[in-house]
Amino acid sequence: MATKTIAFGQVKKYARVADRLMEFRTANPNGLIETTPTITGDTIIFKTRIVKDKSDTSSAEATGHAMGENNGIKAFEKLESVSVGRALALLGYASDGEIASSEEMEEFEDYKKQKTEEMLFAGQEKLEGCQSLEELKTAFSELSIEAKTALTELKDSMKAKLTK
Repeated sequence: MATKTIAFGQVKKYARVADRLMEFRTANPNGLIETTPTITGDTIIFKTRIVKDKSDTSSAEATGHAMGENNGIKAFEKLESVSVGRALALLGYASDGEIASSEEMEEFEDYKKQKTEEMLFAGQEKLEGCQSLEELKTAFSELSIEAKTALTELKDSMKAKLTK
């Protein structure tokens, strides 16, 4: 049975934890999945142990971990799913040999988007705070290529304003 996948970018495909879990449960009706959370302050660490056949002492098994902050909606459950997904991947229930699940990649894409927005906001504030053309030139030169591309119009507007 091939695990369903979701493509991120144009390179890799990732399987959802629910699909990995269904494939595991179908193939291993006597399997065992144990999750253990450890909470320290705002940090949660999940450890998942999976055994293909709990009645066979030499059965294949794997352990997966996930760590994160206990913040946001369903943070606890998401970390548990990540931990289970990683253990399943280590047992071979993954596409393209990827350990990360589609849920992890979705979260990573959201994180990248948030960081990009923060970087652009900071760049915008920096450019708008310039009092001279020299400051503007220096501030713009310090931006990342991505920020320069996104903020070129603002830079040109500030340049026109400062040359008046």
